[in-house]
Amino acid sequence: MHSSTVNVRARPGLIAYLSGEWNRVDLAEGRFETKLLRGILETQFSPWIALVNNVQYDTQSAVLGWQSRFRWILRPGNDLYLVYLHNWRDDPVQGRFATLDRRAASKVMYTYRF
Repeated sequence: MHSSTVNVRARPGLIAYLSGEWNRVDLAEGRFETKLLRGILETQFSPWIALVNNVQYDTQSAVLGWQSRFRWILRPGNDLYLVYLHNWRDDPVQGRFATLDRRAASKVMYTYRF
């Protein structure tokens, strides 16, 4: 396994991560290689609001995935999350990426102190 990672803090509240991983797997049934490429961009607009985007591609599944996660801390212990996921399959027949699935979700965390 070989991997590389680069982290860049462009300015306060903005961090970018780039990483790659290469694996060669030898099994009795045969040998294959996989590559995983990932990019993450974290943006913190304030101590209370943040947005994280994660894009990833792996050669084994031929899927490009994107996750976008928004977090708003309404007050400590009370959070709102909005998450969007989108996956595309690398379709060599069509010569382009075709949507595999997409989803959205939300989560509210509420802390009651007594």
